[in-house]
Amino acid sequence: MLRKSYWVEKQFPMAVKADKLGLIMQIKIHNVQLLAALLLLTGCAISHGIYHTVEKGQTLWRIAKAYDVDIQDVAEFNDITDITQIKEGEKLFIPGASRVLKVEPYKPDSSGELKSDEKKSVGKKPSSTTNHQALSEEPEGKIVVEKWRFSWPVKGSIISYFGVRNGKKHDGLNIAAPRGTPISAAAEGEVIYNDDSVRGYGNMIILKHKDDFVSIYAHNEENLVKVGETVKKGDIIAKLGDTGNASGPHLHFEVRKDKKPRNPLFFLP
Repeated sequence: MLRKSYWVEKQFPMAVKADKLGLIMQIKIHNVQLLAALLLLTGCAISHGIYHTVEKGQTLWRIAKAYDVDIQDVAEFNDITDITQIKEGEKLFIPGASRVLKVEPYKPDSSGELKSDEKKSVGKKPSSTTNHQALSEEPEGKIVVEKWRFSWPVKGSIISYFGVRNGKKHDGLNIAAPRGTPISAAAEGEVIYNDDSVRGYGNMIILKHKDDFVSIYAHNEENLVKVGETVKKGDIIAKLGDTGNASGPHLHFEVRKDKKPRNPLFFLP
């Protein structure tokens, strides 16, 4: 058990500042799990971006390449699990971008040879986004979808999805269900946080999983596990509620890898 005292600001902006400067400041905390939760929840989050309107001949790979962003990030922010899903006229949120850029459409040359930059791309499957003719030579990148990694933590209705919703960034899923509905662990892991000290989240549990993943369960009516406890996938860890900043009973569920928020739908069956 750590006895060392830490200093940290309860407000998120100060927590980010403390993280970047390598400093722990402002508020004395005896519970190291709160520090870990604050720095986890404020780290590596993309909070700005622009909307790009898909034009004829543009593929997800070409759009991501033009904006110099990870194709995985574009896919997750826009709920795209299949590269062929995007269509001409669709608006895609480009995380981290500050202005709309021109994206060159795919135009195969007369010889059928790829340009040098396209030869370096990963993937060889056909792309049939928008109205242009799909050709197997056009690179399309790779999207990682691991539906086996986690299980649904609660039975209910999704009332808010991951990504930008109504101009605001949302780092997880909000799943509505009756108050007191059992919440289960989405995967085997260790409880690293069990408290209500993070502003807005109410009673919250954070589980640490293999491969540097964590899962977050917030607004709980009651937490049923303790820090340091190991739980298995499907174990009941809490009861659903509306503690913290919640307009009604629901579970706020997040998946993060290396502190970065990920779209839970890419990891749920």
